[in-house]
Amino acid sequence: MTVPQERENDPFVLDALGFGNPASLQPLDGPAEPVRPFSPSREVVARDVVSAPLTRRELRDRERSVEETPAPRRGTSTPRSKVRSKPRRMAKNSSRRDVVRAVGVKKTLGKRLLSFGAMLFAGALAFGLTVPANAFNTTTDEAVLAESLAMDAQSVEVDSSLVSFSERDAWSVTSWAEMLKLRYGNRNFDYTVGTGPIRWPFPYPVSISSGFGDRAAPCRGCSTSHSGIDFTPGAGAAIFAIADGVVLEHAESGSSWGNYVIIQHVIDGQVVLSGYAHMQAASSPMVAGQEVKVGDFVGLVGATGQATGAHLHFTISLEERMHYVDPYAWLKAHAS
Repeated sequence: MTVPQERENDPFVLDALGFGNPASLQPLDGPAEPVRPFSPSREVVARDVVSAPLTRRELRDRERSVEETPAPRRGTSTPRSKVRSKPRRMAKNSSRRDVVRAVGVKKTLGKRLLSFGAMLFAGALAFGLTVPANAFNTTTDEAVLAESLAMDAQSVEVDSSLVSFSERDAWSVTSWAEMLKLRYGNRNFDYTVGTGPIRWPFPYPVSISSGFGDRAAPCRGCSTSHSGIDFTPGAGAAIFAIADGVVLEHAESGSSWGNYVIIQHVIDGQVVLSGYAHMQAASSPMVAGQEVKVGDFVGLVGATGQATGAHLHFTISLEERMHYVDPYAWLKAHAS
């Protein structure tokens, strides 16, 4: 294939570039101007070049310019694109307001009169319930009113068998503690210490602060029915066994008796249990099953367990553990 040689001012090339056939050259009188190379115009270049895409800012500016464009005057052509004067939400709210106003306007006069009548009825009802029935009674005859309110007279008679007020004022009240004191507080606890086979727990006379039986509890948790008698020789005084026997039980703590010992005896063919309570902690050498002789050391006076002070709580039981008897009366009858 042969390529045709390029020729200056070739008609084929000019037709391809859109300039058509060149005009015929006319000879000039003067010197001929140099031929300038061909260059397309700026309009042709601007038309042929593809425009670049707009940025977001340029798009916003263009939309803003369209919104700010004033409305066209009468007679001028309006653009096809419509600009919204209000957002959709505001338009919807305004339409609802218009509907509510229209409904309010349509309220009839009869409904207004009905509501007004209901208010008057409620006020009259409240007034009628608060005003007494005789508020509008204009009669001034007090005698008639007194007769209408008159009642039968009443009389009170006092039985002559009842105690007079003067005798009643002379009465007095005695508490339970005072009654117990009157019953048991005057008892005599004098006794004589002997050296026989049955003895008192101390080798010398000791004062007794509380006897056997009912009493006012001296402390919270203390019994009101005293199961023994309380000796008060002072804290640390030595305690001795009242007769021969065997140690039945010894406990250091865990009960209201605190540190206590129970010794089992057989006296006149009868089982007798002697108890020694509230002793000082770890002061008793007694062991369960140990044989004991009369006058053996049992422990020291203390205040363990439920106690208001140092004392020996001494008990006597016959045949079984909880069958208590008066220790003072029993010792007075058996101790020599």
